[in-house]
Amino acid sequence: MKQKTLKKTISLQGVGLHNGKNVTLNIKQAPINHGIKFKRLDLKDNNLIDANFKNVIEPILCTKISNKNGVTVSTVEHLMAALFGEGIDNVLVEVNASEIPILDGSANDFVEAIRSVGTKEQSALRQFVHVEKKVEVKDGEKYISIEPAQ
Repeated sequence: MKQKTLKKTISLQGVGLHNGKNVTLNIKQAPINHGIKFKRLDLKDNNLIDANFKNVIEPILCTKISNKNGVTVSTVEHLMAALFGEGIDNVLVEVNASEIPILDGSANDFVEAIRSVGTKEQSALRQFVHVEKKVEVKDGEKYISIEPAQ
């Protein structure tokens, strides 16, 4: 399976759920192996954040990610769900505030925007995590596990 990006830039505007600010969001094509990165346009320096689970700092009421310099973007979960669902590997998400706009409160507006511009297959193969053995984490009655599958 090949990596994918967008055919064209998507521009959306809305309000941040937690900060109440008007937000402009541009989701742009990105080259092979770029991954999904967020760029804060309202900041001049150290404004790039990798969308990586290791960068999640606050998962309460929203998902907030941060770079090593403390620059954050919050409420990324609906956009990330839409990108994953549409098979997008490589994009640059430019945002002019500290929060992604909530739009309709789901991933639907993001999915519709992605489908309206279309996706383009790139020449490199997609990278996957290969689970070799079952891993389980328990906390009292709560648990999560992952195990190999074909």
